[in-house]
Amino acid sequence: MIHSIGTNHSKIIKFQFRFYRIFNVFVILFLFANCFGSGQVVEKKPDQHIKPITIPPQYLKPIVGRVEWVEFPNWKLKLRARIDTGALSCSINAVNIERVTENGETYILFDTFVNEKPVRLKSKFVKEAKVTSTSGVSEKRIMISEVIKIGKYKEETMINLNDRTNLNYPILIGRNFLRGKFLVDVSLSHQLGD
Repeated sequence: MIHSIGTNHSKIIKFQFRFYRIFNVFVILFLFANCFGSGQVVEKKPDQHIKPITIPPQYLKPIVGRVEWVEFPNWKLKLRARIDTGALSCSINAVNIERVTENGETYILFDTFVNEKPVRLKSKFVKEAKVTSTSGVSEKRIMISEVIKIGKYKEETMINLNDRTNLNYPILIGRNFLRGKFLVDVSLSHQLGD
């Protein structure tokens, strides 16, 4: 009697095992047929409670880093510049500054340095203006106007002449050029090419 109960119990377990295996195969086939077999793509409707993210147009601007290459097409010059949102205007390293008059126009001659070699540059004088440095010292500086190109953007911009010999970068790009055209990410550099 005990032997027949054990045998029956063993048969029931084998039957249940086979049944679950067959059942699992049918479940897998059913899921496969519903997901892949119809050939139709079921489009999931967006959740009405989640609003799509829209980026305002004022933020769709190229990103510049803390240092970028700057070109001066009129001078055929390319230098690395520090991007400074704290500075109102652009500035260039200038020493040996001279004023000259040609055909009734006032020009400024000055030296800047490329790879530690002096380069003599000439630009039309615009005005003298009071400029306050980051250390809070105000001084009069000569202002010129030149075309500046960063990446694909170029614009004629006011630049003040300043002795930046002891600073890391000969050019400082300020808000007068950056405003409305770029976003600045100080964790990056050379975002618009080398």
